[in-house]
Amino acid sequence: MTEILADLHNHTKLCDGHCTPAQMAAAAFKKGFTDFGFSGHSYAPFDLPCSIRDEADYHKEIHALQKSYAGKMNIYCGVEQDYWAPVANRSCYDYLIGAIHYLLDLESGQYFAVDGSVEEFISCIKESFGGDPYALCQQFYAYTAENVCHYRPQVVGHFDLVVKNNGDGRFFDENDRRYQNAAMDALAACLETEAVIELNTGGIYRGYRETPYPADFLLLELKRRGGRITLAADAHETQAIGFGFGDACERLRCLGFNCVWVWQNNGFVEQGL
Repeated sequence: MTEILADLHNHTKLCDGHCTPAQMAAAAFKKGFTDFGFSGHSYAPFDLPCSIRDEADYHKEIHALQKSYAGKMNIYCGVEQDYWAPVANRSCYDYLIGAIHYLLDLESGQYFAVDGSVEEFISCIKESFGGDPYALCQQFYAYTAENVCHYRPQVVGHFDLVVKNNGDGRFFDENDRRYQNAAMDALAACLETEAVIELNTGGIYRGYRETPYPADFLLLELKRRGGRITLAADAHETQAIGFGFGDACERLRCLGFNCVWVWQNNGFVEQGL
């Protein structure tokens, strides 16, 4: 059985996580991880509770852990960068995870979180997209592609996060061509940059989804195009580190994948399934 002991997508109290960086690192080390990355949300003034409030403090804490675990576990200082909140100096980070969490209503200037509450999602559909959820999805994927093509992150985070609140097709049909075409076009654009797509188990851990991001039809398209996949728990607490990785590997094997890509010594390497 394949065991994945590397993950770049993890959060702490320095953004919207529940544990300190030291607690997260200790838990990862106890679980046998060899490579562990911190990916605090980039600073966004419209999202202060969830984004890094002090980048200098963030860097200081992660760099101290890098020294503390030197020779025992590789620790990386990364960032999960939202399209609307690019970091001032990318060179301060070991890697970048590109992600879309917000859509901006250009008329009102209001930001709507696509992964926020159901009520906020409903408001976004009504106020910004005239009640058309497919228009919302198309905009989400257009920004996803633009984000990756412009900023060139190493990783694309939770590619289809827009489905978080759509359990049982509550707002739109995920098999509808309007939805799937927008998603497939964005995936094709992302793969042109050679970014690695993450299979994210965080939504399952937090009880929002029964399957990981992205959906199987996107994983199959990723495989057809020869794209690369990595695993991410998107952990916000110690118990979530590495969550569901065994099931994720089995899912990928069933879809025809024979490897995943893991981050080791500041770069992706192939690991067989």
